[in-house]
Amino acid sequence: MSLLNDSPDDRTINPPMKICLTSWAPFVAGAEIAVERLAVGLLTSGHDVVIVVGTDGEAFSRFRIAGIRCEYIPQRFTDKLKWLQYRKSRNLLIELLHREQPDVVHSNDLPSHQMTSDAARRLNIPRVCHHRWIFERIAIDWLNKFGAEQHLFVSNALMTMLSNESEKLRSSARAVVYDGLPIPPIPTDSDRAKAKAELLLSPHKVLTLFAGQIIERKGVADILNAWDRLSEDCRSQSDLVIVGDDLENDGAYRREMEQLAMQLGHPVRFMGFQKNVPRWLTAADIVLVPSHAEPLGNATLEAMAHCRPVIGCNVGGIPEMVDHESSGLLVPPKSPADLAAAMERLIGGRAFREALGRQARVQCDRRFSVQTHVDNVVGHYRRMLTSRAVAGSA
Repeated sequence: MSLLNDSPDDRTINPPMKICLTSWAPFVAGAEIAVERLAVGLLTSGHDVVIVVGTDGEAFSRFRIAGIRCEYIPQRFTDKLKWLQYRKSRNLLIELLHREQPDVVHSNDLPSHQMTSDAARRLNIPRVCHHRWIFERIAIDWLNKFGAEQHLFVSNALMTMLSNESEKLRSSARAVVYDGLPIPPIPTDSDRAKAKAELLLSPHKVLTLFAGQIIERKGVADILNAWDRLSEDCRSQSDLVIVGDDLENDGAYRREMEQLAMQLGHPVRFMGFQKNVPRWLTAADIVLVPSHAEPLGNATLEAMAHCRPVIGCNVGGIPEMVDHESSGLLVPPKSPADLAAAMERLIGGRAFREALGRQARVQCDRRFSVQTHVDNVVGHYRRMLTSRAVAGSA
C-alpha cells in the first residue's frame, strides 16, 4: 500500500525513508527507464529520493524533467591506471552521502555498484545492488568487490545465471524483484483506429511491431528473415514496422538492418527513435520480442500492458512474463522459421491474438505494476534495515 494512503499509525510503524539511487546512465535504455519508474514510485509513496547519475547526458536530463532530484558525479572504476580519477569521484560521492544521510543506497545496476558500494561502506550505509544484465564471473566479482547487504535480480533466470558464475553472490542475501511499469487504460478499438490514423498506418492491415534497441542481440535480423519466410498472402495482410535505433553505435546496426530489408525485397518501415512508443503500441496488433538474451525486458511488459500479444524468445526472463499459448507465444531464439510460424498464426488469427492480449494485460495488472514493484523493493529495504538493527543490538 502506498504510504500516501497510510493512517498516522501506519506511518509511525513504517516511516518514510530517504533513498539514494545511483545509475551510470550512459544513455537511455531499459535500466534507466526502470530506475526512473522506481524513483517516481518511491516519491509518490512518500519517500525522499535522490539519484546520483554517472553521466551528464540524456538520462540525467530526463530524470530531472520527471521531477526527480538529481546530482551528477562522474562514474569511475578501480582501474589502476585511472586510480586518481576514481578516488576523486568516489570522494565526491562520499561527501554527497555524508550530506544527504540516506537510510539506503541502491545501485541501479552492477556497473554502477563498484564506486557506490565503496563510498557507502565507508559511511556504514546499507547497500542494495540491482542486477539487470548478464556478466561473467570475473566482471561480477570485480564490480561487486566491495559487496552489498542485499542483491536484487530482475528475474529468476538472471539470479540463477549470475549466482552460478559467482560464489560471492551465492553466499549473499539475494532475491528476485520484477520491474514494474505504469499501467495505462485498456486501449479500445477506437483508440487503436485513431492511433493508426495518426501514425499514417493502414486501418485494414495487422500491424506487426518491434520497438526497442536495434542491436544484434535483440533479434531484428531474425524478424526480417522470418518476414521473408511468410506466405505472400500473410505479408499482404500485415505491415511490419521497426521502431528504435542503435544508440550504442550511432545507428550503425540499424543501417545494416535497413540494408538487409532492401536485399530481401520486402517493404519494412524503419521509424528510428520515437518518443511516442506508447502510441505505436496502441496501434499495434502484434509485438515482437525475439531477443537472443533478455534478463527481463521492458518491451515485453509495455506490450502486455497495452493488451498486445507478444511473440518472444524462450530465453532469460521472457518466459517469466509470457505464458506460452495463454498470454503470448514463445519460440526458440535465433530461429526465423519458428518466428515466422508464430507470426503466421497471429496475423491470420484475430480472435486468438486478441485473447492472448487480454490475458497479457491481466498478468501485467497482477504482477508488474509500478506500485507492486515499489512495494516489493521497499519491503526489502525494511527487512534489511530491521536485520541490521537486530544484529547491532545483539
